[in-house]
Parts: sequence; structure tokens; C-alpha cells
Amino acid sequence: MKKQEMIELLTGVRSSKQNYYTELKTTVEELKKRNSQLEIMNEVMRSFNMNMSVQEMLEDTLEKLKSTYPIKRVSLALFDGQELRLSYVSPKETFYLKRETPFPKERSLYNDVFTTGEERIYHHNDTVDFFEKEAFQQLDLQSVFLFPLTSRGNIIGVLSLGSLFPFSYDEDDRTFFLHLAGQIAVCVENARLYEEVFASKQQWEETFRAVSDAILIISPNGTVLSKNNAAASAWPLDSYEDIRPFIREAARSSKNPFEETVKFKKPHYAELRFQNKFYDCSCYPLFGEGSTLHAVIVYSKDVTEKRQMEAQLLHSGQLAAIGEMAAGVAHELNNPLTAIIGNTQLLLRMNDSNERTKPLLDDIDHCGKRCRTIIRSLLAFSRQEEFSFKPCTLNQAVSEALSLTRRQIEKQNIQLEINLSSSLPYINGNLQQLSQVAVNLLINAKDALQEVKDRKRKIIIETKADDQSAFLAITDNGTGIDSEIINEIFHPFFTTKAANSGTGLGLPVSFGIAKSHGGQLLAESIQPHKTTFTLTIPLLNERL
Repeated sequence: MKKQEMIELLTGVRSSKQNYYTELKTTVEELKKRNSQLEIMNEVMRSFNMNMSVQEMLEDTLEKLKSTYPIKRVSLALFDGQELRLSYVSPKETFYLKRETPFPKERSLYNDVFTTGEERIYHHNDTVDFFEKEAFQQLDLQSVFLFPLTSRGNIIGVLSLGSLFPFSYDEDDRTFFLHLAGQIAVCVENARLYEEVFASKQQWEETFRAVSDAILIISPNGTVLSKNNAAASAWPLDSYEDIRPFIREAARSSKNPFEETVKFKKPHYAELRFQNKFYDCSCYPLFGEGSTLHAVIVYSKDVTEKRQMEAQLLHSGQLAAIGEMAAGVAHELNNPLTAIIGNTQLLLRMNDSNERTKPLLDDIDHCGKRCRTIIRSLLAFSRQEEFSFKPCTLNQAVSEALSLTRRQIEKQNIQLEINLSSSLPYINGNLQQLSQVAVNLLINAKDALQEVKDRKRKIIIETKADDQSAFLAITDNGTGIDSEIINEIFHPFFTTKAANSGTGLGLPVSFGIAKSHGGQLLAESIQPHKTTFTLTIPLLNERL
């Protein structure tokens, strides 16, 4: 042995050096462990700030723990308000119990920790039987540590740390694990709150988009901040476009509800009209901090159909009043008119009528009969006459109508093109009324061709059927009907004929007959030389 080594051995210097290096190594290991613990805590806090999912946070935490502790499995059991359930496990493949498995309230380590708020330790040689023991054994876990997850004084779940090797921890480790459990609890609570807020936000957005009425959120300067699907289709506006001129034009004579809401900071309403549609528009102020006007909510409802129904109801009321008046007038005129026509015919039969008085009597008789026809039309319009319905076809109605009008039509050199279906099904109707409709349509077509000189005049009569209805279409190549008045032609007493040529009751009466048969009468005029009237009547339930 060398002299120097002998001196160090005798004086104890070598022993001091060994102790010094041992202590230094232990201190370095402790520092590394502290740094690792700080990194784990920072990772948990980072996931808390970045809104990382709980599963991702748990996986990152396990990776950090592995560098310092022999931890191979981490799990979280969370309380759902009624039961403690297994919620998250990392690695995912180490699930033994199914996810969301509830822990029993008796003989369960997890529930014991949750109930008492104190940590528990399991080792593979424990003889006590409990609910989780089989899972720990199947996963080959030699040691498992369970800590309560405490947030704001409430226990919300349990954190478990599992090792494949027998493992124990000191007081410093225990303090760290409890602190870690507390940070994980905060992270879980944050994730829950974030999910609730996100779900509420998503639900609100889905509701906002799904509302069938248009909703827009507009800044006070008129910029469109947001709009739902209905607003996107009904209002041709891009986001961040100034809406004020658009609403001002749509409001027209009424006050601009948006500008009134911005000015007075109170809800305002107006009816808007855009692209031949009517909207009930309500504007509501949306306030920010300090009662400042942050935005205006514009809610508009398409009421076009409602306005049309109101107009139809008003028109129906007018027609009802006209019908009652027409029925009363017709009944009052019937008696004197019968006397006039009867006396005129008696005078015409007398031999003493001379050439000077006979034309006058003929004129009186003709005018009297014309008045009687008008009165019958008025009675039919007001539905004062009762008619029986029985199986018939539109072909039969056309045949009767042609027997009355064919001579007049052909006398004016108008070509008749008749295309009647040979297998037309039966309908339930009144043949006299249906023939009257056909006569009215043929006479109107004839009159529409009177002024035509530059082309061959033609009337086309066609019948056909589908599975539900029978159709009679009468088409002429006359002067057509102006688009401005085509919606007026079925109104009583509306006529474009001369004062002594039309009463304005032919089409209204025909329209009423179609309605009484459960059908409809439609007009289509394609300028410049085509007009078609189509009578539609439903078929019998059982064909004959």
C-alpha cells in the first residue's frame, strides 16, 4: 500500500470523501426528482390553460411520471352526481373494467377514498378482498396508490397510480402526489366547465341557425355581424355589409325600425316589403357593458302567405255580400220581368201589330230574355239554385255546349279543333252546370277572336284525365289577356267586353261551378296569341 493511501486510511480522509460524494449524489438525485415533479406540475397546468382534453392531459402526465417513478398506469374515477364511475385510463389498452363502470359503495377502494377523502395503498400481497382486486391482479399491478381529487373543497373523484413493481413513497412524494391530484382535479373541473360552455354555445348556435324566421345581429353602424340560415336565403346580404340602405328601402313609407332602435335604444317594429314579399320586422337592442348599445337583433318573419289569406278572406267577404245582394235583386226583378216578357209575347201574337211596332216589341222581348239570363247567372253565382249531381263526363258537357255554340263559332269562320279522350273517366257532377261552363269558355274564346284579322283563327277543345282528375282545356289564338288583369277576370262584373256585350258574370259563375264540384278553373295567357282555360274536376271514387 502506498504511503499516501495509508495516511488517508489512517486519518479517515478517504471515508470523508466517500461520504461527501455519496451525499452529493443523493442531493443531485433529489434535485432531479424535484425538477421532474415541477415539470409534471407545469405540464398539468399547461394542459389546464390550453383546454387540452382530460385524456390527453392524463397521457402526458403518465409520460412525465415514468421518468421519475415506476408508474405504468394512471386512471381517473369521477363522480357524476349519483355514482363514482371509472372515466379515464392511460394507457387506453389497460382498461379492465369497462369505461363508466360504477364502483359499489361497499368493499371498494375507490369509493372508500372518495367517501373518506384519505389516500389508500394496495400491494399485491394484500389479503383483504375488495371490488377492484381482480382487476389489479389481471393487470399485474404490484402497487396501486389512490388519492382523492379535491376541487374547491369538494371531492370530485379519485386518482390512481399503478406500478408493475412493488413500490412505496416517502412523505415528500406523498405531498407531491396530493398536490398533483389537486391540480388534476382543477383541470378536470375546467374541462367540465369548458364542455358545458361549449355545449351551450353549440346548442345556441344550432337553435339560431335552425329558426325558420330570419334573424340578423347588426352593429349600430349597420354592419351585419351574424345571421342564421333563413336570413341568408331571404336577405341577399354579405356579412359585414351595411344593411341600413336595404332596410330603409324595404320599409318604404314606414319608419326604419333599425334606425329607430339605434336612436331610442328601445324595440321597434315595422312591416317590410322586399321582392314582392312581406315581412314583419322587429328590432331589439342588445346592450354591452355600461348600458352601451352593442348590437341590434333584427327578427323578420315572412307573412306573405298570411297577407294573401287576409286578402282572400276580405275578397270572400265581398263576394258573399255581392252574392246576397245579387240574390235579392234577382228575386225582386224576376216577377216584373216575367210580366214584361209575357205581355210582349202576347202583343207579338196579335195580328194588329204593324211594321212600326213589331221591331220595338221584338227588341223588348230580346232585352227581357237577356235580362232573364243575367238574373239566372246572378242566382247561380249566389248559389240560390239547387242542382243534383250524378255520374257524367266532361265529354258530355262539351257535346251539349257545342250543340249550342258550334253554329255561332263556325259562322265567324273560326276553326274548331276537337280532341276528346275516348276513355275519359266519370266524374260526379251536374251536367247542366258543366255545360254552362263549357258554353261560357267557348263564347269567351269566340269573342277574343273577333278582332283577329292577320292569322287563321282557331279554338282547340281537349279533354284528358290522370289518376285523380279529369280536365277540359279550351285554347284560342286570340288577343290574349294582359298580365295586369289576369288575376281580376274571375271577379264579378269585371269584363273587357263592350257594355252591351258582356255582364262580367260568365267567368265568376264558371269559377263557382268548378269550386262546387271540388275542382278549379285556371287561366293561362301566353302572349301574344295564346290563351288557355283549364277546368279540373276530381274523378269518382269508383269508376263506372
